[in-house]
Amino acid sequence: MTTDTKTVYQLDYQNCFVCATAADADPMQPGHWLIPARCVEVAPPATGKNQAAQWQPESQTWRIIPDYRGQTVWRTDTWQYDGIATDIVTEAGGLPEGLTAVPPPSALHTWDVAKKAWVLDEAAAQALKTAQQEEVWTRIKAKREVQRYGGAYIPALKKWLQTDEPSRTQYLQLQLLEAKGLFKQPVRWKTMDNSFIGLDAAAVTAIALQIMDNEQVDFANAERHKAAMLKAENPLKYDYSDGWTANFDEQPAAELEETAK
Repeated sequence: MTTDTKTVYQLDYQNCFVCATAADADPMQPGHWLIPARCVEVAPPATGKNQAAQWQPESQTWRIIPDYRGQTVWRTDTWQYDGIATDIVTEAGGLPEGLTAVPPPSALHTWDVAKKAWVLDEAAAQALKTAQQEEVWTRIKAKREVQRYGGAYIPALKKWLQTDEPSRTQYLQLQLLEAKGLFKQPVRWKTMDNSFIGLDAAAVTAIALQIMDNEQVDFANAERHKAAMLKAENPLKYDYSDGWTANFDEQPAAELEETAK
């Protein structure tokens, strides 16, 4: 039994194997085949990652060559100056001098010609880490200020009271009036949940003490987070969300009441 086709192997313009295809039988010459252009009859060898089989017309054999076609490669000669690494390989074969298929781990790495590898610029890395630590410390302090002015829950009153600067000034004025014996009647005060209560001298004292306690906790917590963050390998990933006192926007009074039971 004869067949009307034969498997042959398509080459590209660099004589690299592309795919298997079929050659038809030659109707004019039995036993011969109509070999398509740029095809050979010898099967290519198996290839691995970043390899191609290339046909050698002179020896009528295959050889395996490097193949990075379609891949992004990095310029080792300009990366450390401008960070540009945008060459796309279009030709099979080894990479030209000044290019590598290994991506730099970070913008702080430079190419070591002797080692043929990316190495970390220690001075630049330390400068970046210091800047990141300063950035995170700024965030921690901002969180501390949010807590400071985010209100205080006063257990004795079962209410959230304001802790912004104008309110603090008013509390202080009431304390001064009390010290002079002039605080005779409760003051009508609108709380953070928009209800009204009467503030007497005992209530103002409770508010002042709670504000002071909260600030001491939050200032100590900020310093704790700062110390831990400075030891972190990656400051930007440090989580400083725990340990803060409650504020009005984050924890309703009902939750605090349940906690206090």
